[in-house]
Amino acid sequence: MPISLLHNQEISGYDIENAKLKQLAAQIFNYEDTNSCITIIEQWLLSRIIDALTSKTTCNLKRIASAIQQLFTMPAISVTELASTVCLSKKQFERLFNELVGANPKEYARIVRFQKSLKLLQHYTEDTNLAQIAYQCGYADQSHFIREFKQFSGYTPLSLLNVCKPYSDLFNNPI
Repeated sequence: MPISLLHNQEISGYDIENAKLKQLAAQIFNYEDTNSCITIIEQWLLSRIIDALTSKTTCNLKRIASAIQQLFTMPAISVTELASTVCLSKKQFERLFNELVGANPKEYARIVRFQKSLKLLQHYTEDTNLAQIAYQCGYADQSHFIREFKQFSGYTPLSLLNVCKPYSDLFNNPI
């Protein structure tokens, strides 16, 4: 089942017709220790990933990882440019990205820009200029930055600073 079908969904493992998943659910059902359950689930997921890896999948994972790495360094890069750098047509790239990541590349790029802006706001001082942050994060201009920031957080950048200290660990270990 492509991960994109689960995007923004809350789904019970019992709703998915998968014998191995039902076996996992039965295995952890009687555990009271949450950490043990998490360990078993992580091991199961890792084994599924290893089982699914074929040479084609490995190549495609490397392509998408490369595109994501580029998004981290150049958040303003277009989807067409990303597709070109990984030697795929735009349509193929969007389909593959959505299949492996669970979001389309444009939506993911918006999240990366927002996370990068949070990271920069963590170190905000009175000397910091919001237009500079917008530029560093790949926004077209300061108003675009503020509008998109508010869509993700519910606050403008400066009003968020009054409520709490922004935090993002996305760029500590991105891949």
